[in-house]
Amino acid sequence: MIETQKFKVRPAPEAARRSKRAPVKARARFREPGLNPFDVDLFDLSSTGFRMVTAFRPQIGKHIWVNLPGLQPLEAVVRRADGNNYGCEFIAPLHPAVADHLQASLRGA
Repeated sequence: MIETQKFKVRPAPEAARRSKRAPVKARARFREPGLNPFDVDLFDLSSTGFRMVTAFRPQIGKHIWVNLPGLQPLEAVVRRADGNNYGCEFIAPLHPAVADHLQASLRGA
């Protein structure tokens, strides 16, 4: 378990993953439709989704928009919640080469 300044970060369950997620450490912008965006911490990323930690409490099933470094805003759905950890699935998966590039560039960010 990783501890940030405010939150405990738990690993996402392996069995629930459809594609390989890589650990990352990055900031992203997150927003729900009609609301102002704010920063969240990313802790893993794959072509099909990501895990973020935030004090904001999005509901499971809620559609959100996330700005990953260097990409246009991407639509995702909140699939899991565990405390302040949220597992999200991209509506349109990232191309595997894009996911590989982001995983490599954000691994030590």
